[in-house]
This record gives sequence, structure tokens and C-alpha cells, in this order.
Amino acid sequence: MKLSLSDALLASFPELSVHGLLVRDCPAARLAGFSLADSLPEVDPLAAQAVMESWQAVYRQFPADKKARSSIAYLTGALARGKLRAIHPLVDLYNVASLLSLAPFGGEDVAMLAGGLQLTLAQGDESFVPLGRDTIEYPSTGEVVWLDGAGLVVCRAMNWLESDRHKLTDTTRDVVFVSERAHADLPSPQPGIAYLQARLAEAGAGSVQPFRLDAAMRSVTLG
Repeated sequence: MKLSLSDALLASFPELSVHGLLVRDCPAARLAGFSLADSLPEVDPLAAQAVMESWQAVYRQFPADKKARSSIAYLTGALARGKLRAIHPLVDLYNVASLLSLAPFGGEDVAMLAGGLQLTLAQGDESFVPLGRDTIEYPSTGEVVWLDGAGLVVCRAMNWLESDRHKLTDTTRDVVFVSERAHADLPSPQPGIAYLQARLAEAGAGSVQPFRLDAAMRSVTLG
């Protein structure tokens, strides 16, 4: 599986890095007892507000839907209101990783990625079906998007809106987790990466491969 950052993206965001894990034989069934409520960390509201403001500034650098915002804004807001709810053990795990690191995490079903995952700037004609829907939408030209190996949008506006096609389900076996760090002043995703590695190893994942993409390492191919 090839993961990459496009040259056009790095020209606009030269400090951007992506931190992630490729997990094979992910034991979703053995995570069934995972409790989101028992795993939620305490988050400093002032630190969370500073991170949200930084991400809002990042989002102003590229065109996107006016509702678009970093997933970390939703998570910290929902946590503060006591409204964060369990979705699926694998999704809940990466949401905890997001809150631990104050960095946005996402996860995709490798079987649906057509062999590739690239963060790039959209042309505007790439197909996207939002999570929980069956209608096709299109990103804005120049929007930062994840594309799969077939050129379909996996996630819009960097980490805002996931696609229905690539979502994690009870039949998912292999997962790629990613966390974007748009610049060095944003928190490092590494605490979240370490959390995911430990929890998935405890649950008996077949293999867990960490990776990092940035201007010096624009692509990586993982087995």
C-alpha cells in the first residue's frame, strides 16, 4: 500500500506532516469490550481552544465548504458538553487518540482504498459520498483532500468529513490510521500514535507499522 503527499500540497503547506499506523489483522471483535466512557482523557479547555484557533487559521488557507472544520474541534467540543458518544470500537479508539494528543485522527478500511492513499489538492471533479449518505458530492477546487488509489475522495477538507465507502465496520480487517499536523506549532500526534500502538498490540493485532510523511519523505510503501 502506497501513502503519499503531493508536491502541490507541500508547496502550500511546506511544514505539513502526517503520522500514522498501518494495522493488519485488526482484532475488531476483541475490542468489543472497549469502553469509550472509561477511556476519555481530561482535556485542558484553554489548550483545546488554542488548538482549534490554529486549525481554523489552517482551514482559511484553502477553499472548502463553509461548514468545514477540523475534527478535533468537534471532538473537544462534544467532550466539553458531555455529548461524545461511542460509534465503533476502532473509531472510538482513534477519537481517544485525538483527544490525548489534541491532534485529529482518522481511520480507513484498507480493503476499500484501491492500494493507495494520498493527501493532495482537489481538482474539484473527484467523487465523494459522505458518511451515512448515498449521494455524490464534489470537493472545492484546491481543497485539501485524501484520495484513494482509484481517485475517490476518502476525506474532505483534510480531516473534516469522512466518506461512507472507506468507513470502518465490523468486517474491517486492515486499517490505516492517519493524523495530520499542518505545521510545527500544532501538537504532535505521537501521544495518540503510542496509545493506538499499545491498545492494538494488547488486543492481538497481526502487525502494527508506524509511518511518517513530510517534505523529506513524501511517500512510503507498506506491506
